[in-house]
Amino acid sequence: MTRRAVVASCASLVAVLLAGLATARAQTPEFKGEPDTSMASAQESFVKGDMNAAAEHIKKAAAYVRAESGKVTKSSSKAVKKAADDLDNLGNEVKKGAVKSPDVLKKSFAKADHALAKAWHETAAAEHKAGRSSTNALARAGSSLEGAAAWTGTKLEGGARAAVDAVTTAGQTAEKGARMGTDAVGRAFRGLGDGIADIGRKISG
Repeated sequence: MTRRAVVASCASLVAVLLAGLATARAQTPEFKGEPDTSMASAQESFVKGDMNAAAEHIKKAAAYVRAESGKVTKSSSKAVKKAADDLDNLGNEVKKGAVKSPDVLKKSFAKADHALAKAWHETAAAEHKAGRSSTNALARAGSSLEGAAAWTGTKLEGGARAAVDAVTTAGQTAEKGARMGTDAVGRAFRGLGDGIADIGRKISG
């Protein structure tokens, strides 16, 4: 093989690798927090064909979700634990090469985020009923709802979008002792509830 042919072959290989990386990134939503960052990494690894790395990232996401089950209300904890178990099972199947489509990962990740959104939404209701600040729980419900929407390819709109924006801002100030007013909590709770129900229907459909 001539030097020119070798150079051309290497250039072609680099182009293929870069194209694969671009495709993986294009198919994966961008996230800033767990468990979505680990799930996004799993998605990218899966698309690139690295099943061992994908499985490891899924296991990391499962561990995070399982830890969250101890922070929500007891009544919603069981569903979150099941979501973690489902992720663990998915990781095992991915490692064995039994999962063939990235869409399987997306749907599983959407289910995990949806379970977290419901759990934190219920936790927010319990906190508010007990006279405690529900701002943090609402913010976490909003973050999880946004993740679930992203994995289903859905854009939050209307009351759900407004609620997520409101609780995200409120969550950033909660560390300084700020808390949402009663009316704001009510609007956010309803908006998030509607969004959670809508995404739940899309996941089941």
